[in-house]
Amino acid sequence: MQVVERRIEIRVPLEPTRRDWPTLLGELTRQLDDGRIYDRDLPGLSRALQPVLEAYRWRACRTGAPDVR
Repeated sequence: MQVVERRIEIRVPLEPTRRDWPTLLGELTRQLDDGRIYDRDLPGLSRALQPVLEAYRWRACRTGAPDVR
C-alpha cells in the first residue's frame, strides 16, 4: 500500500484596497458602456450601488469631499 498526499492550491481573491477601487469602478463603467452587463442584472447592481452612494454622500458631507449627482 502506498499513501499519496495531494496538495491543491486554491486561490482566494484578495479584498480590494483603497487604491483598487478607482480601477474596479472604471472597469464596471466600461462593462456597462459596452453592454457586457446584462439588462437583467441592472436592478441588482442598482441595489448594490445605492448604499455605496449613500455612504459616499454621508462621508463627503462631513469631510468636504466633492458631492456626486
